Amino acid sequence: MTEIMVIRHGQSVADIEKKCEGRADFPLTSLGMEQAHALAEWMNERWRPDAIYCSPLKRAKETAGVITLVTGIEVRYDDDLMERNNGVIAGMPIEEARRLYPIPPGGHKRHYALEGGETEIQFRARAETFISKLQDDMIRHPERTKLCIVCHGGTITMLFRSFLNLPYDSNVVLRTGDTGFHLWAIDNGNKLILATNSQEHLPHHLRL
Repeated sequence: MTEIMVIRHGQSVADIEKKCEGRADFPLTSLGMEQAHALAEWMNERWRPDAIYCSPLKRAKETAGVITLVTGIEVRYDDDLMERNNGVIAGMPIEEARRLYPIPPGGHKRHYALEGGETEIQFRARAETFISKLQDDMIRHPERTKLCIVCHGGTITMLFRSFLNLPYDSNVVLRTGDTGFHLWAIDNGNKLILATNSQEHLPHHLRL
């Protein structure tokens, strides 16, 4: 059986400044770093990965960097794990973005993209591409039975849809807290969901 732990990064500066994140490259806060250290220590004792895949954006990169520091496992960066490209609103205060680019009744169409951004269809295609590459790695390296992915909330939802072969018009959304993780597995061709948005590694004072 191969287990796949999919992790959202720790608290970022954008979270406390109430800014749109997406492709805006904000680092972790001091709390976010504490959360990452708590996660890394827990993983080293309870679920030590054989490989780590990570988005190159700072908030994910810093989270994965702490895991590497504690476990000694090398990180592999992949652009397909970046958060959805939100174009012109990246880094913009959330309230300003809502005023300048209001969401229409019923939401945006799946082929719609903000200026400089990507559509939901393009975002899903990136997730499909990563899952395909991951499955290829699993075939080439069957000795790796614990795979870790560090990325972003929106990306996690898209990976989940791709992992389960959900239709493109699926409205399934996963909510993930700071350093929350989802644990999936593949066992004899069967896909298993073992945990969802777990923060068992965080003491209560590090949870928001």
